Amino acid sequence: MIINRYMMRNIHQGTLMVLLVLVSFGLFFIFIGQLEDIGRGNYDLLHVVEYVALRVPGKVVEFMPLAVLLGTILSLGSLASNSEIIAMQAAGMSVLQLLRAVLQAAAILALLSFLLADWVVPISETSAREIRSTAISATPALRAKKGLWVKDDNQVLYIKELLPNGVARSVEIYQLDEAGRLVSAIAAKSAIPSADQWLLKQVRQTIIGDQTIRTVAYDEMIYAGNLSHQLLEALMIEPRQMSSNDLYSYIAFLDENELDTSTVSLTFWQKIMAPFTVLVMCVLGLPFVLGSQRQNNTGQRLMLGILLGLTYVVTDRLLIQLGSQININPFVNALSPSLLFLALAVYLLMKKQSHGLRVSPHIA
Repeated sequence: MIINRYMMRNIHQGTLMVLLVLVSFGLFFIFIGQLEDIGRGNYDLLHVVEYVALRVPGKVVEFMPLAVLLGTILSLGSLASNSEIIAMQAAGMSVLQLLRAVLQAAAILALLSFLLADWVVPISETSAREIRSTAISATPALRAKKGLWVKDDNQVLYIKELLPNGVARSVEIYQLDEAGRLVSAIAAKSAIPSADQWLLKQVRQTIIGDQTIRTVAYDEMIYAGNLSHQLLEALMIEPRQMSSNDLYSYIAFLDENELDTSTVSLTFWQKIMAPFTVLVMCVLGLPFVLGSQRQNNTGQRLMLGILLGLTYVVTDRLLIQLGSQININPFVNALSPSLLFLALAVYLLMKKQSHGLRVSPHIA
């Protein structure tokens, strides 16, 4: 339908414009924050530029719900100011048909946001942290295509996966003598932080002598190395930067080791529900551009959008924090803020539709 495509184009253009502004502000403050670290180790202006550039996808995902809300209010508000929405309604287009067009536009933006968050952001955010940490830290570290290599005195560690809170999976430790010859190799299925050490689990140690090689198996082993905790903290993946598939695997890993999964489960469901949040934000903007809002100027609509966005952010954090404190199911906890604002949007749309039905004979 031509009208649907016209509205979709306007919403996408409005969202893109707002997104450019919000992301630019976000990157500007990141850039300013990194300037004070220039000169630490090998960290220079080129590293700062690379770091900021790699943070772009993450900022796009972070600001997408607010950008969609503001973009919808501004773009549809512009149509309302030109009486285009009134003309559409007078031609027989109902509020539900307007809502369908808005949802079609929002679905594309929600899909784009999810793909970025699940495929691009984990790589870009990890790369950004690596560039910064390896340039600042004096400890040599190299991320291969699959895994991380770290030098720790006379030992070389290969960590296939460095997870939040210092947890690692598939760890290999190669011990060298003063001449650089391999004298021992340790392979552990997992490693869990314990005080200032790592507790290795399901360990196989291969000891290489002058004439013999022998292998010993242990259920657990303590690794007390001198790894820089700052380096590991900088290189480890944060839950919000992991893909949904990796988060699901991490939750299973925590369950296997009888560790708390509540925080990671909440992050997982927040990531899954992120596209739904984008849809809700787009729908929430529609009631505020119908009816009398056609006479508001751009500044008023912008202020309205900002207030709505801030209200959502504050409500979202309050509900999430409250749900975590009283141990609400992570799925319900992640969904509750969006459901609350969806209910508000539906209520306002029903009022607008009812108002439209009353005045339609007069318009005709």
